[in-house]
Amino acid sequence: MSTLEAQQNALLQALFAPGTQRPHEPVPPGLQTFIAENAYPTSGRGLNCYKSNAHALAERVLCAAYPVVTAILSADSMAQLARALWHTHPPLRGDMAHWGADLPAFVANSPQLADLPWLADVARVEWALHLADAAEDVSADLSTLARLADRDPAQLTLSLAPGLQVLHLAHAVVPVLNAHRQPDDAACEKAIAALGHDWCPPVTEHVLVWRVGHRPAGLTAISPDEAGFLTALLAAQPLLPALESCELDFSAWLPVAVQQGWVLGVVPSEGHPSAS
Repeated sequence: MSTLEAQQNALLQALFAPGTQRPHEPVPPGLQTFIAENAYPTSGRGLNCYKSNAHALAERVLCAAYPVVTAILSADSMAQLARALWHTHPPLRGDMAHWGADLPAFVANSPQLADLPWLADVARVEWALHLADAAEDVSADLSTLARLADRDPAQLTLSLAPGLQVLHLAHAVVPVLNAHRQPDDAACEKAIAALGHDWCPPVTEHVLVWRVGHRPAGLTAISPDEAGFLTALLAAQPLLPALESCELDFSAWLPVAVQQGWVLGVVPSEGHPSAS
């Protein structure tokens, strides 16, 4: 390992290590000869400055990815949560937009948040929305729907919207998420007030998330049959076995799915290129 690489690794270990270095503590080994040596006085204040900047970055990133969780907990509580997550699950990639996926499990296992057992499910949906918003644009080709009339459905599948995910949750969280996603503060306050006091009851909910062009990602609760069908398609099952795995009225469901932007067209299933 080169000297510079060792110094960079030492800096990262210091940034991700839990706790805050006190002014009288020595700078971690390997940092004394770092390129920016003058930024690391023996008091350790330079390293603390780096840690403070890292914490601020973690807070901004997590609040942006989880705006509803932030609204529920408060910005100050979310900042503390972000700092804790930074040290327990540090980023593995340079692009911070990919950091934060561990928050739902972190919330679920947090004793301090045990009185909000549904908050982890809210976080799961928000991360799915975050990924959908970042998904690539894919154009619909609705002319391919004609294939359903004269092709073997065992050799076809549906082209689904970018970022489409199906989540199977233990709490009904969609009303709370939709109330917080209103277009303005007044509408948001009204929708939250309409929720009453019984938020997110402990009942099974199947949630669909998908990308809607340049608009915010879509979010809706779906039936168990819709969830089973879409889950099968996402697992690369052809159309026919996916339909046989549930009791879905496909002829009634498809127009709605196309209108909502869940389905972008019909394509050959994997292993059946001749269906094109």
